[in-house]
Formats: sequence, C-alpha cells, structure tokens
Amino acid sequence: MLEKLKEILDEFLQGATPVITPTTVLTADLGLNSMELYDLICTVEERFGITIPDRMLPKLITVRDVLEYLEAAA
Repeated sequence: MLEKLKEILDEFLQGATPVITPTTVLTADLGLNSMELYDLICTVEERFGITIPDRMLPKLITVRDVLEYLEAAA
C-alpha cells in the first residue's frame, strides 16, 4: 500500500517527490498547502475506491496517517 501511495504522491507532485517514508509530513515535508492536500486526498479516494470524510482531513498529517486510514477502510 505504501508503494501505491508513493506512486500517487509522485504523480501528484509531478516527479518532484523527495524520499517518502511513513513519517513524511504531507504539508511541511512535501510542501502541500491545504487545497493541494484536499486534491491529493481526492485522488487517493479515487484510486483506492474509498471515501475519506472531510472531518478526517485534519488528522491526516503524515504518510503513516493516510496508510493507517487506508488499512482500516480496506
């Protein structure tokens, strides 16, 4: 699942993706602003065929947070 998420991040950041680990912070480390984060989550929802409630967005801070949500939703 981490590899698929890395692929999505690489596409989303147009190849300017730094090394991504579970502790990578989506905003600080990847430079995403709130609108970009929302767009990223929409892409993740589409690719994984799930819905992430808007109330969860503030809790998705790191790559690990997204992975844990995806695993719980699977």
